[in-house]
Amino acid sequence: MNDDTPVQIVFVKWGTKFGPEYVNGLVDGVAAHASLPVTFICFTDSADGIDPRVQIRPFPDLGVPVATMTGRGGSLLKMSMFLRGQLATGVPTIYIDLDSSVSGDVARLVECLRKRRGLYMLQRHLVPHWRFSGLVHRIDPERYYLGNTAVMAFYVEDWHGITDRFLVDFPRYLENPGQLPDLLRHLYDEGNEKIISHAARHVSRVFPRDVAIKFTQEYMAPMLWLAQLKDRLPWVRARRARQAIISYQGEELKPKELVNARMGDVIHYKHYKTRWNYPHLTRYWQAVLGKS
Repeated sequence: MNDDTPVQIVFVKWGTKFGPEYVNGLVDGVAAHASLPVTFICFTDSADGIDPRVQIRPFPDLGVPVATMTGRGGSLLKMSMFLRGQLATGVPTIYIDLDSSVSGDVARLVECLRKRRGLYMLQRHLVPHWRFSGLVHRIDPERYYLGNTAVMAFYVEDWHGITDRFLVDFPRYLENPGQLPDLLRHLYDEGNEKIISHAARHVSRVFPRDVAIKFTQEYMAPMLWLAQLKDRLPWVRARRARQAIISYQGEELKPKELVNARMGDVIHYKHYKTRWNYPHLTRYWQAVLGKS
């Protein structure tokens, strides 16, 4: 690929949980920092209010009602992007969840993909067995690293098989889960992260922490004092300044909640916590959500 070929930036928006302002905020964030040409594509059931720079794609026919593909450990509507004919082949593709913030150049995600082809995700588990997947495969061929699919980078032609298999297996799962092998039933019970992670088990990769990261991992800790210590460490501050994308997981960390956080507020998510001291993130979400 030459540097004049646009990178595909893909979003998925369904229902009313996220309004068009989330798509538009990502478009503005990516466009403000991108050193490579980009095109924006959004799979959605409603184009109302979405920035005209975005190419709208209706959800393709995946053989089952759209409503059956939501609320299952993350939307299975992400399968749309892997369906043959939906996205351009031969170019880097970056997927971003709508409740993510962009503060850097997406070219840094593309650089990861160019260095080593595979499917890049956010770190989820601490044991990095994606680093030695060949050994893991020899020991247990079905073992896989479970990544977080809120941010991904890939070449779509490498992953058409994800939706090819989904088209066969998911209708069977809905009809009678017991007719599927235990592994497949387990994947569909849990949702898109396990389906995608399992499919990419031989070539899955994790973004470096200074490229794309989860808010919980970077800004929170099991102990409040540890989260505050991280805020003061110069190498952590330097890493945060380089990060291109931050993803926010859990209802407590949704932008509509964080936009109202005041300096010094203690924020909780499961066993993670932090004291809010991130005015740059407050300003980001205020701009996206139109609040001040």
